[in-house]
Amino acid sequence: MFQNAADTLTADTAMLTALRANEDFDYAREMVQSDFSVGQWLGSQLSNMFNAVFGSRFYNDNETLIWTLVGLGCIAGVAALIVRFRPVLFGSSGRKTPVGYEVMEDTIYGVDFPAEIAVAIEREDWRGAVRMTYLYVLKQLEDDGRIIWKPSKTPTQYVAEVATTDFHDFSNIFLRVRYGNFPATRDTVDEMTRIGGNIVGNTSERKQEIVRERTSEGLKERNEPEGGAV
Repeated sequence: MFQNAADTLTADTAMLTALRANEDFDYAREMVQSDFSVGQWLGSQLSNMFNAVFGSRFYNDNETLIWTLVGLGCIAGVAALIVRFRPVLFGSSGRKTPVGYEVMEDTIYGVDFPAEIAVAIEREDWRGAVRMTYLYVLKQLEDDGRIIWKPSKTPTQYVAEVATTDFHDFSNIFLRVRYGNFPATRDTVDEMTRIGGNIVGNTSERKQEIVRERTSEGLKERNEPEGGAV
């Protein structure tokens, strides 16, 4: 019976140790997950910055408050960017709703209001007729000295200047149609014309009353005897 031959293959332990130490042969490292985290790194950097700004003691005592404020600031910043660049997400497309007539700069000078109103009515441009009727009344009030017209003034400011119920109602109709996008019809224009006539008529009557008062005062002064006359 033959005996087993001795195994002549032996491992070179020195070579194995050298190969294991060589990173080029460390294939297992590709299977190991990295401990690096962007979030943790960013948090660490911010913590170091807060420590430098506020001091370590203040930061440690108010860490929760500081991070809460930072979070709220980030949320506000993101919301502001969305509103600025994607307002449609908040229910507004950023585009003006068509108003049904040509929008021009509001002015009361150099405009033939009766002709413009007639043209708008002929075209059945009721919104344009409402706008021109409102400006026409402002023009007459400015001419009578009851308001001081400025392009920057709001209808509410003119309501405070005129301070009558008719002008308040007159302005409300204009605001609903021009800025509230309410529908305008021939009846709306007729109502504006009627109220506008009352406003201008009252203005003229008041102006005539002032003229009569001043005339009466002038005549009274002329008829009074001069001081010291016997």
